[in-house]
Amino acid sequence: MKKLTHACAIAAIAVIPFSVQAAEPETEAVEYYHHKLNHYFITAASSEAQVIDDGVVGEGWVRTGRSFRAWLDPAKAPSTASGVCRFFSSGANSHFFTGDAEECADLKKLEDAERSSALATGEPVQGWVYEGIAFAIEMPVGGVCPPGTSAIARVYNNGFTSGEGSNHRYVDDSDLHALMEDRSWAAEGMAFCAQSKPGGGNANLSPTTTNFDPLVDTWTGTARWKKELAGAETRTSAPLALTFAVDGKVGGSGQGCVFTGQVQSGDGFRSLFSGTISASGCVDTSFNGSYNRFQLERFGGGMLAVRMKRGDNADEASIEANLTAGMTPATPPSSASPTNGGITGNWAGTVGWIVSQRQNGNETFLVASNLPLQLAITAGGGIAGSGFGCSFSGALSSTSVGGVFGGSVSASGCTETAFNGVFAEVKVERDDAKLEVEFEMETETAGLTTKTKVEGDLVNTSTSSTLPGNPAGPAGIAGNFSGPFTAGIEIRDRTGGGDITTASSLSSAAQFSIASGGALTGTGFGCSFSGTLTLSDVALQLHTGSVNATGCTDATLNGTYQAEAHPENGGALEFEMEHETEVANMRTKVKISGRAPRG
Repeated sequence: MKKLTHACAIAAIAVIPFSVQAAEPETEAVEYYHHKLNHYFITAASSEAQVIDDGVVGEGWVRTGRSFRAWLDPAKAPSTASGVCRFFSSGANSHFFTGDAEECADLKKLEDAERSSALATGEPVQGWVYEGIAFAIEMPVGGVCPPGTSAIARVYNNGFTSGEGSNHRYVDDSDLHALMEDRSWAAEGMAFCAQSKPGGGNANLSPTTTNFDPLVDTWTGTARWKKELAGAETRTSAPLALTFAVDGKVGGSGQGCVFTGQVQSGDGFRSLFSGTISASGCVDTSFNGSYNRFQLERFGGGMLAVRMKRGDNADEASIEANLTAGMTPATPPSSASPTNGGITGNWAGTVGWIVSQRQNGNETFLVASNLPLQLAITAGGGIAGSGFGCSFSGALSSTSVGGVFGGSVSASGCTETAFNGVFAEVKVERDDAKLEVEFEMETETAGLTTKTKVEGDLVNTSTSSTLPGNPAGPAGIAGNFSGPFTAGIEIRDRTGGGDITTASSLSSAAQFSIASGGALTGTGFGCSFSGTLTLSDVALQLHTGSVNATGCTDATLNGTYQAEAHPENGGALEFEMEHETEVANMRTKVKISGRAPRG
């Protein structure tokens, strides 16, 4: 799909009086997740979302698929709405949003105080810096949301205490709220009240109990296995693999366990799933049995967060992991029709609706909304749909180029008249469990260029769909690599109620050999490395997997690592491995990283 390569400036919403006659929300705040930071972010401006999707702000951010309705123009919002203040902290590497005027004012005072101190000491400002009004949304009155709205709760990761950097997440689902608390995020009460969608909530679709297409794949990675017996806790890291069928049947393995289960429900975002699962034959028998909590959260970019838990309090076992898709769908051949390209069916999601004008090198965004789009694609390539008041109709080409289907689509009746007309540039492509769509039309008059675009990812809402085949493997990083690597070791000792952290590092030359199928071997630090990498993000050429280290000169480096690798210009390989163990009151984190030229 075509991607933007320029950064977009997002204009702050002016704080002006709200009108009494409120219009329908003209955007949705969409959510992103960064698995390395374990941070969440929201944006209501589709132009900013495009910049994030294009990787301009850095790699690693993926859409969770979740969103809630809001206003970009506060003049169109009801009297119970507030402008939401947006702050950024370089120290926490995170954004914070609040519609509470008192909370916003208090943070601004803290910023003023820190700026005064920074002038005197020459130190940089690392606290919360005000960035403007992000969007407008209704607020609770007396702890109650207005009729026709859904409560959006705020949870906090306790990042200031843990050192991970303070971060908040805004959730509307009680099951997701409970899951975040189970992940040790603290509940902070009601944050916003979002206008409900036609279905009565914030989701784009109705919940499903039959179609689990977004999960269909084999998912692998390194999991955190934790058991607690009679109050004594033991943790270890070890591989986990799970395979899902479209009807929700689950199979898997890890630590000698054989897993069998059934996904029973998925939310309206096709993001959060729950079901039942049991384990047998585990090397550690503490992990055998039925897990009363089995929850899955599907993110974009081929990532699945898994949590299984059985028992409570003093006697329990849990398995947690961020897994990546082991088999990414391949690009259909150039002769593929819409049917075997995997795009036939019904699709829905929140996408960007953008109207921009460019003159004399300056670009202005007239519309930058995130709003729903629904499409139906027939086996013959016919396409119809609706969104933002528009009715779409058209046809896709019978053949694809590199897996991308072109065509022409007409729109009429749009709420914003700029979207009416013929989109002559149409691109539709199946990517993993999603459908990437891009409609674009452009006009030029007297040096003024107007570009109208509808772009984003949709999920399948049909009862079933056809998935394309699978690729051969990560050939893009196949070869021999060698270079200098660093091993960082952090040990946290909480013996006797204390809390002492020590850090050290080691340096060594390392060599790695990666086969075309992804098998990896290597040496360095006295270790012998072996494992497998798979392509988990085609756009970023990111390869992930599990690597085992044995025989290391420093025994602390032995163990199973979660690994990431991607090629750089010139053929070098950026390679990083991490693993964490916790025994009794001693937690050890090890990170091995480096850049290895090819050859």
